[in-house]
Amino acid sequence: MKNISREFIAGSIGIITIVVFIWLFSFLKGNNLFNSNNRYYAIYNDIGGLAESSPVQISGYKAGIVRDIDYINDGTGRLLVSIGINKNYELPLGTVAEIKPETVLAGMKISLKMGQSDKYHRDGDTLVSFLDKGLINNLSNDLSPLIARADRVISDIDTLLDGMKPLLNSEFSSDLKESASNLNNTSKNLDNLLEKSGKEIEDLITNIEVFTAVLNNNSSNMDSTIKNVSKISKELAGNDLGSSVKNLNDALDGTKDILNKINDAEGSAGLLLNDDSLYNNLTRSLEQLNILLEDMKTNPGRYVNFSLFRRKKNE
Repeated sequence: MKNISREFIAGSIGIITIVVFIWLFSFLKGNNLFNSNNRYYAIYNDIGGLAESSPVQISGYKAGIVRDIDYINDGTGRLLVSIGINKNYELPLGTVAEIKPETVLAGMKISLKMGQSDKYHRDGDTLVSFLDKGLINNLSNDLSPLIARADRVISDIDTLLDGMKPLLNSEFSSDLKESASNLNNTSKNLDNLLEKSGKEIEDLITNIEVFTAVLNNNSSNMDSTIKNVSKISKELAGNDLGSSVKNLNDALDGTKDILNKINDAEGSAGLLLNDDSLYNNLTRSLEQLNILLEDMKTNPGRYVNFSLFRRKKNE
């Protein structure tokens, strides 16, 4: 190993780099140098846009690629297409290499339609070629309505723009500028209002923060108050509150009966409150008693002496 020169190592690295570069370039083109392929040929009058590295498919599966496309210089304008197919896929005699679109936008491909023979093509054989122009025409026919619709849409847009041109006059431009100016003034007024109200807004936010802080600081007190209210509610619910209310209702009903009896002149109290004659008699009796008391105060001897005289006579 010590006898290997630096020049040899550098040359080896260069050769390896070139080989890897060639392999990557071929791989990107669809050629794999490490896989052996059979090469077949097909001659076309028109390839319909087929390109090198286009896929070659068997029953929809990619079995190879288009290797080369060469112009046959015999005055006929024909093209020679070289096809690389993996050796694992044998092609029966009579296999047709048909060019058809892969998708609407992806380009063209070669689809191999297998022959019915029990014999197979050899490497380097020329296959029967065919260009499916009918499918291309069908795609063109399918796209024609879309193209026509797109044309109509573009025409409608042009008509709309033509109709909008009268609006884009100097008066409209002036109104538009005036509207923009008014909007700008409104924006400035709003900015001034916000600037003047900035202190008030700050005070409001400060008050809200203070209120929130007070709530946070007194949260324990609020919790205890809520607990006390809950406790009182439980105590009221635990007591015989319904019985107390019933007793109160019964007492009110009794009072109501008494008042009804008084109003109906039942009993002494009812008669006293409702009979005018009893009131008048009582009033006259009180007046006569008052006269009697006044007379006794004025002439006390009339009553006392008579009583004493009667007592001495009896003795």
